[in-house]
Amino acid sequence: MKLSVVERVLLGGILSTYQGSFTNLKLVREGREALSFNEEENRLLEFNFTDDNISWNPMAALQFQDVEIELGDNITSIIKDMLMKLNEEEKLTEQHFSIYEKFMT
Repeated sequence: MKLSVVERVLLGGILSTYQGSFTNLKLVREGREALSFNEEENRLLEFNFTDDNISWNPMAALQFQDVEIELGDNITSIIKDMLMKLNEEEKLTEQHFSIYEKFMT
């Protein structure tokens, strides 16, 4: 699935809140690793972490707008379940829009 920097960061955040079985925890960890950024991406994006925020070089992000991320069926199902839960709880934000569209449609 092709994902942008924002989508990868948001999905990583969503997955970090997962609670479930040991087997699924392992899948979630592997999913978060697949979404993480490699050395080159980290260097070019120049991530900056403050309190509850993360920012990066927006110009560098342009070259990482459609990075192909391999996610298996089980982690995709977990992500869908988590997005459905956020939707039911009315906790989705504008930032979740593209992720929701990609996974739920």
